[in-house]
Amino acid sequence: MRTFILFSIISFTSFGYEGVINFTPQEIDNHRDQIWNLVNQSESCLQRHKKEHIEFYNSNCFRTRRNGTVCISKFYGERRYTMKEGTRRSDGDRLEYLPEALRKYGLNPNLANEMRQTSCVGLALQCLKEGFSRTGQMTQWNKIMVFVRANGVGGTALQHALRNIGWKTYYWNPVSPWRIESEAKKWDKEEKRWQSKGWHFYRYLKVTNNGTYWFNTVDDSEALVGFDKQVPRILYDYPFWVGTAHTGYHVFPGTFEKVVEAHSTRHFTARDNLEFSDFNPFATGGGPRWTRTEKYRSGLIVLPPLY
Repeated sequence: MRTFILFSIISFTSFGYEGVINFTPQEIDNHRDQIWNLVNQSESCLQRHKKEHIEFYNSNCFRTRRNGTVCISKFYGERRYTMKEGTRRSDGDRLEYLPEALRKYGLNPNLANEMRQTSCVGLALQCLKEGFSRTGQMTQWNKIMVFVRANGVGGTALQHALRNIGWKTYYWNPVSPWRIESEAKKWDKEEKRWQSKGWHFYRYLKVTNNGTYWFNTVDDSEALVGFDKQVPRILYDYPFWVGTAHTGYHVFPGTFEKVVEAHSTRHFTARDNLEFSDFNPFATGGGPRWTRTEKYRSGLIVLPPLY
């Protein structure tokens, strides 16, 4: 990545992203000075969400005539439900009106007032914002959000913005380097007809030959590669980090060894609308979680400048 210094402002080229994101040297220094406090605040945000989710789900179980006993998640997916009637998603599909969906399930529609929308990138942004806000860095955060919104609120755009303020980008892939090419080709063949594709072989070639993944510069292509079914040791040193898979299709904040996933399309009765799991996608119970047609096997992680 090329860096230009002009009039005391550091400008970073964006290589395909819409717009550029600029931070002054003072903003970068301030960010580094406050980084431990920031990541601890963001980590507390994740833990608060976990506590609220578990307590709400366990205390809001109801016996219904048609569906038996059902429990309600505090967090509902923003790509499935809405609090406004007649709302459509950006792809044109109509969102379910949450109060009416609750009523059809035989539940009090007023429960909707106690529930909160979420998504994978939404949770990452919310907890990052808390960290920036509580450390007096809203100027930096507002710049990040202008850039992220200009790029479709994408996970890799968020990672690009964080790198420009001092975080480091790591390519992740559980497979040993000498097996990645053959395995990546198999994964791409399996995912050929899936909506979400990792383009694993192509991304790996770009990382290896150009040091880039999508439009992101990769600082380290070794530390998070080849961990197989073990959590990479490096993650245990970081209270908060941000990961992506499938070129930002899926975004997951993390805390130490744990992946934290908020899901934007699951039913409001799903206990796993918000879930914590070890960053260990190949192991049973590990994350980011797989579905029948979403198998997250490579991507990017950005780690804050703690050391």
